[in-house]
Amino acid sequence: MKKLIVVLAVTFLNCISLLAQDKPEPFNKWEIGINGGVGSFAGEYNMLKDNRFTPSYGWNSKGQFGFGASLKKNFNQVFALELTWNNNTLTGSTNGLSSGDFKSLANEYDLNTVWNLNNLLSKNKFDRKFYLYAKLGLGATHVNNVTGPNSGDKNLEIPTIPVGTGVSVRLNESVRVNVGTQWSWVNSDRLDGHSTVSSPGNTKPGAVAPQIYGTKLYTYAGISIRLGKKKKRAPEVEMPRAIPKQEPKPEPKPEPKAASVEKPAVLGNIYKVYFAFDKWKVDNKASADLDKLIKDLVENPSVKVSVKSHTDSWGPASYNMKLSEKRGKAVIDYLVSKGISSSRVDAQAYGESMPVNKCADGVPCSKAEHALNRRTETIVIE
Repeated sequence: MKKLIVVLAVTFLNCISLLAQDKPEPFNKWEIGINGGVGSFAGEYNMLKDNRFTPSYGWNSKGQFGFGASLKKNFNQVFALELTWNNNTLTGSTNGLSSGDFKSLANEYDLNTVWNLNNLLSKNKFDRKFYLYAKLGLGATHVNNVTGPNSGDKNLEIPTIPVGTGVSVRLNESVRVNVGTQWSWVNSDRLDGHSTVSSPGNTKPGAVAPQIYGTKLYTYAGISIRLGKKKKRAPEVEMPRAIPKQEPKPEPKPEPKAASVEKPAVLGNIYKVYFAFDKWKVDNKASADLDKLIKDLVENPSVKVSVKSHTDSWGPASYNMKLSEKRGKAVIDYLVSKGISSSRVDAQAYGESMPVNKCADGVPCSKAEHALNRRTETIVIE
């Protein structure tokens, strides 16, 4: 048991080290939630004998409704710390004993580390709509109202070791639905109303008494809300330049007018290319639109083209800036592959800063409205 506690302590220290190295993008850090589900007694484990402990009389557990609440601090897009509480009534029957059914009330209090597995295993870390998570922590459980072969109340049981996993679905910028399950090893052998008696068969050599951990399983569904609003970047303000005082210049003599040169008719034409969410490759539809631009560039060798790339507002602003750069490069690479000189192409990336509609950070929009902002505009210039 001491070895297990040391391993968990090292895990917490590694988490703190991770937080010191990773500076997160601005996003909603605090999150509160409630949940409801089914709790059941899932067995006992003899920590001193290192094997699954099954009493000779056996037991049958019955699932009962439980509920809980949580407060979570998100440090970055991978790691969070979460304070949780859940209340479960554990009931069932003990076969072969005249005392009949057992019943225990367990209030569990945990401090969990929570890991976003999708971002942990991916280079691109952003606020995903759907992700898997895992939990590992330490806690305490108050067991009382025990009925069964050995009835009576118990004090706070320390430690409790919770391990869990689940899936989280983002409904909008603030609200999430969470579905998961959690195993909790509780330092008590009375979750099934039964008190284990020390004997050579269930105690390690040198141990004074058996150390039996009751196991509780809680499967739940709930909702959580992120507090506050997503921070927006402060707009960059360009300082006005001082205009030097100029002396009046003598009027130049009129020069003979040069013959007017007719400008190409394609100047100012705009060709738009749209991308799927988090994508930057030129697909068949985009290549067909770019082929029209290429035709105009071939027929008018004196003109150039300006490539302006944009994204929607989903995800961190820094990630979206890099994504828009990739989209601009993909368009340039396509033009060059069709024989257009790179010297005729000027590219600029704007990220999420110039939407064509209202869909900025914190503004609810449909998928179709967000899709209009995932674009690259190519403009024919002189």
